Amino acid sequence: MPIKVAITDDHLIAINGIRTMLADFPEIEVTATYTTGAALLEGLQKEQPDVLLLDILLPDQSGHELAPIITRLYPDVRIVVITSLDAPAIVKSMLHYGCKGYLLKGADQATLFKAVEAAYNNEQFIEPSLKDMLLQNALGNQKRASSVPLELTRREKEVLQLIVAGDTTQEIADKLFISPRTAETHRLTLLKKLDVKNTAGLVRMAITLGLVDG
Repeated sequence: MPIKVAITDDHLIAINGIRTMLADFPEIEVTATYTTGAALLEGLQKEQPDVLLLDILLPDQSGHELAPIITRLYPDVRIVVITSLDAPAIVKSMLHYGCKGYLLKGADQATLFKAVEAAYNNEQFIEPSLKDMLLQNALGNQKRASSVPLELTRREKEVLQLIVAGDTTQEIADKLFISPRTAETHRLTLLKKLDVKNTAGLVRMAITLGLVDG
């Protein structure tokens, strides 16, 4: 039986590229593709793949929101993140949510196959370059500093860090000892200051501008 793989990415060119790369392996069968989180969750109700290749930045729900839902409802589905985000905080949070693999877009065909195979065998696979970065981060050798003169308060920075780590409004409130309403107000303020429309946009902008620590 081939390994059943589903792909979720909001860019069709990315989906087609991944599908083409996997087509060379007869032991892998791409059974479904999705472009939104809603479509993914609906599709999983009908059929579950062995391995799910999941982008983090989707138009409706982020991978941070989807991963814990999927691992809870469908524990046999192995998630491999495939994204352009390489911040240590993002990698660690997705692994914390039960993802079995983490790849950067642009990974070569052999690496993609190894990640799918490892996940199918319930083994963890992290792209080698990311492993090195995580090690450097753990040793304190990598520092991230803001490259733009953006004025964020200390509390806003704390909230942003937790949002990037994938925490919900309630979890942020609990960790910072504030009310959920206050946490949501900070989130809305961050949306305005960073000029984005949703949580996925906040994550993207925070990483792009170096506003969060690893």
